[in-house]
Amino acid sequence: MQKVFFVPGQTTIIDYAREIGPNMWAARCSYLMLPEIRIRHPGAVLDDQAAFLQAQEAANGTKPERITEARFDFAISRGQVLDYFADDAGDSFILQAPEVGDLVRVYARCYGHCWSFLSLPIITHSEIRSRIRAAVATNH
Repeated sequence: MQKVFFVPGQTTIIDYAREIGPNMWAARCSYLMLPEIRIRHPGAVLDDQAAFLQAQEAANGTKPERITEARFDFAISRGQVLDYFADDAGDSFILQAPEVGDLVRVYARCYGHCWSFLSLPIITHSEIRSRIRAAVATNH
């Protein structure tokens, strides 16, 4: 996994990092090191890209919320679908266009209702159902 410079809670990567020596990292484009990057971006950190994505979802992701069937149908007919899955328990799809940083809109029809939330585009359809199951459990 690549290392990146970012400010936790923000939706963009400052720059990818390149190793310039043993345990020494500089920004790929500017060659600035972390202390120099922090002058322009207070609170910046160097971490794996996976940590950035997890922090981004923690800060900006949303919990599943019930939506109307009309909104679900409109999204699937008008949006650019990145991934779609259907079985006897329902269907779900992930839109391609990011809404906040790297987070995309996820839609599902299961447990007798339609749902929507923001997530990373790498979410699996079983994870979609798990999140909805947890939302149903906490609302009852």
